[in-house]
Amino acid sequence: MYTVIVADDEPELRRSLVERTPWAECGFTVVGEAENGMEALELVEKLEPDLLLTDIRMPFLDGLELCEMIRAKMPWVHILILSGHDEFEYA
Repeated sequence: MYTVIVADDEPELRRSLVERTPWAECGFTVVGEAENGMEALELVEKLEPDLLLTDIRMPFLDGLELCEMIRAKMPWVHILILSGHDEFEYA
């Protein structure tokens, strides 16, 4: 099984992603959840997941900064960025 960490500062959305996505059917297991970028970075460093599913805008460390730091330290971690942001140019 592959492992995934879900990071989003909106609790309802994060819970929905974790609970409503058929992770096991897709070969994944959720090993952690984070409500901000710093928490996500700590979890990724500790748990070394196969996939990080992250929001683009979060407190303390935004998703793009988080991706840069993870890419530099653990380039094998796959990253999927979610965003409800209106201006895609930000990404």
